[in-house]
Amino acid sequence: MSVLAIDIGGTGSRAALTGQEPATGPGVSVGPDGIRVGPLLDDLLSALPPEGVAAAATVSVGMSGLLGLTPPDAVLAELRRRWPRARILLASDAVTAAAAALGLDGGAVLAVGTGVVGLATDFHEVWRRADGWGHLLGDEGGGAWIGLAGLRAAVREHDGRAGGSAALLAAAERLLGPAESLPSRLYTRDDRAGVLASFAPAVAEAAREGDPVALGIWREAAEALAATAGALLAAHVPRRLAVIGGVTGVGALLLDPLRERLARTAPGVELLTPAVRPLDGALLLADADGLPAGGHPPYLTIDPAGDRP
Repeated sequence: MSVLAIDIGGTGSRAALTGQEPATGPGVSVGPDGIRVGPLLDDLLSALPPEGVAAAATVSVGMSGLLGLTPPDAVLAELRRRWPRARILLASDAVTAAAAALGLDGGAVLAVGTGVVGLATDFHEVWRRADGWGHLLGDEGGGAWIGLAGLRAAVREHDGRAGGSAALLAAAERLLGPAESLPSRLYTRDDRAGVLASFAPAVAEAAREGDPVALGIWREAAEALAATAGALLAAHVPRRLAVIGGVTGVGALLLDPLRERLARTAPGVELLTPAVRPLDGALLLADADGLPAGGHPPYLTIDPAGDRP
């Protein structure tokens, strides 16, 4: 069976056909009607063999923003227009992250990338989400949240207000331009979350060099993630917590304070940090047996193949 797996993320997307290396493309761009899925897929899939894309028997998609930022029915309609006869699985990126990190035995997962979304699930009856509210309302402890905290410290330093950081101001002006230009560089962008997240590595660099404000941001990120984990672990799932995503690449800077916090707030939980990708979860779901018929919308929708015009 030919499978096309797609992972649509906040700052980048990936797609792969069975047995082939993944192609990469842009992350989500948000307009008045939600995420612009059609142009994103056009760009992403252009790097794959067109005959393989067209012939896919199963299309399995994990998508950031599916639980509130864009209507799932509209995304499913776009996928069905492109693959009228394929079996289609459309999942939140939280679901594909959980599948990749935990297999289908269940537990809790925190996907910490540009944003943060958590899911506790057994892939049958339990589906509890926490965070995933986007960079204005939530995503606490994620890349955009960390980058924004760092930029706020930068402009405080620029103004001479308490809580500023000279190191972060210097980094902001080096990477993004003069402080006075930051509003126009940020507020006018429809990929604002990605721009904010692009500053998170600078916050990590400043923390490693001993900047106390930057170190405090990473500690606060760990506390926020631990709070989200606590909400997830209240569900009736195995007491396993997988933390995955690009931000975990900073290692001990985030994971050490997170372990310390979890030891106090969630004693006995098994903390996992597997090196997996949501794209792997999309592939796993495509071949999985025993998933609920039809899935569990909006977390997971399974639309079987059929004779469509």
